[in-house]
Amino acid sequence: MPAEPGKQKANEMNQILEDIQRLSDEYLRLTAGPENRHRLACWEPEVCARDQWHGRSREGAFKNESSIPITIDIQHPLWLERFPQDLSHTFTDPAAYLLFYLQKRVTQFKEIPDDTPLEPIIPLWLHTPFEMSLFGMPFHYYPDKDPLMDSNSPVCGSFEELDRLDAIDFYKSGMMPVAHKIYNGIKEIVGKSFTVLFPEWTRGPFGVAMHIGGYNDMLLKMAEDPDFVHALMRRVTNERKNYFKARAQFIGETNIPPGSLFNDEVDTGVIGPMHYRNFIKPYEMELGIFHGRISYWHSCGNTGSIVKDVAKMDYVDVLDISGYTDTEKALSSLNGNISRLDIRLHPLRDLQDASLAWMEDRVRRVVTLCRKYNVPSVSLRVSGLNPWETAEKDFNKIRQWVSIARKVIFQNKDQ
Repeated sequence: MPAEPGKQKANEMNQILEDIQRLSDEYLRLTAGPENRHRLACWEPEVCARDQWHGRSREGAFKNESSIPITIDIQHPLWLERFPQDLSHTFTDPAAYLLFYLQKRVTQFKEIPDDTPLEPIIPLWLHTPFEMSLFGMPFHYYPDKDPLMDSNSPVCGSFEELDRLDAIDFYKSGMMPVAHKIYNGIKEIVGKSFTVLFPEWTRGPFGVAMHIGGYNDMLLKMAEDPDFVHALMRRVTNERKNYFKARAQFIGETNIPPGSLFNDEVDTGVIGPMHYRNFIKPYEMELGIFHGRISYWHSCGNTGSIVKDVAKMDYVDVLDISGYTDTEKALSSLNGNISRLDIRLHPLRDLQDASLAWMEDRVRRVVTLCRKYNVPSVSLRVSGLNPWETAEKDFNKIRQWVSIARKVIFQNKDQ
């Protein structure tokens, strides 16, 4: 006789909590082990607010020791092949979110020998719609992919709409009720074993403005109505500051943490260097002053023509060079004038669809360029890894890349 619905649901929840306890114990055991101590030694202390870990390689480590830590980022569709679930539930339920996070981190630590460490921290990241949702932009959950915003429904394309735009409510706007639900729920489950991080505002102001104002419309307004673009950038920047102040008050902290700027919309295939200098950099500079430090400046786009401008802000600690950027163009432009780089290779060209010879040549070229252009400290990353063949073959290919990268870096130490 099948169990009653209420009893069945209770049994399922008890099983989830048992799995969480088992994985939590394993996570903390691994955190205290020698392999994790080795991985942590590759990095400066840093708190990562994203579910995909980012760190600061040790200052001057490449210049002084030829040391290059490596990291791998696996996207959720590939993880779903290992841990099938409904992501629309995972992103709205505390226990499901926590279980998936522990499954991903424990599995990656045990099966992929990169330098990604474990820390007793559970960061909450509700994915790309988060910041835009706070301004009233609609978003959608899906069972087999991450939440997405409705890019066809901008909410602020004129001064009139800007004047009518409500101030962000830290408890009620957009995804905030879900953020509080997941945060409070996970804290209740883990107790004092882990530090739970309330979501940070990670998206750069230009990215938020582009989406809430309409992507194509905002590009056009840079030429035809620059005053509106600046007004919207000002509003977004101010709302971000207010968010971090409210967040600090909510979690009982007196200081604003270092910020990050995730800037996929800052792509010189779409905007020019003058657009960056006139419409974007002043507000990023202001946020650098507000946070005291930009721990990570990121764009998945082509940024070779503007990295020098980013570095000149002096507040950026780690600058990301994406797989869509000409590495030599970016490094020659910087010529060592930034403390740390995170160089990301292309997920398909340089790993999933690459021969072993290509992998080795590509990593060796990056190492050679870093030496040629006086890079003080660098980490090497492959991100954006989605299903390609089978989960088993994909994980094997990832391990091959890690092994080859290790070999090239080791050979570099003797040169």
